[in-house]
Amino acid sequence: MKRVVLSTMVAFGVITLWTSCKNKEKSQVEEEVKIEETTEEPEEVTDMHNAANSLDFEGVYEGTIPCADCEGIKTTVTIGKDHAFTVISEYLGKEGDNTFTDKGTWDIEESTITLKQEDESVMKFFVGEGFIQFLDQEGNKIEGDMADMYILKKTE
Repeated sequence: MKRVVLSTMVAFGVITLWTSCKNKEKSQVEEEVKIEETTEEPEEVTDMHNAANSLDFEGVYEGTIPCADCEGIKTTVTIGKDHAFTVISEYLGKEGDNTFTDKGTWDIEESTITLKQEDESVMKFFVGEGFIQFLDQEGNKIEGDMADMYILKKTE
C-alpha cells in the first residue's frame, strides 16, 4: 500500500512539475511577443500649433524702433480680424510732418504675418504670445545688439 501511495505522489509531483514548466515557457514566449510588439517606432506626430491657430494675435502693438537720423520711430501696428491693418510711424525728434500712416491687408503663414501695403511694399513680423517682432525682407529675425528693439508689445 505504501508503494501505491508513494508512486501516486511521485507521479503527481512529476505532472505538476511538468505542467508548471510548460506554463513558464508559455509565459516567457508571451512576454517576448509583447516586448517585440512595443519596440515598434511610433508614428511621427505633426505639431499643428502655430500662431495662426494658437494665438490671439489680432490687436494693437506698440514700440519704438531704432532710427538712423532721429531719436526713434514710435510704431503702432493694428491688426484687424477683417485682414486689414494700419501702421502709424512717428519719427521722434523730427520737426514738421513726422507721422506716417500705412494701410493694407495681412496674411499669416505659421508664425509669420505679412503686411501688404497699398503701395505693394511688404513688412513681415514673427508673431509670439503678446508681441510681434520685425523680420527682414527674407523673413529672418533681426539679430545683433539692437534685436530686442524691433519687438512691439501687444497693448490691446
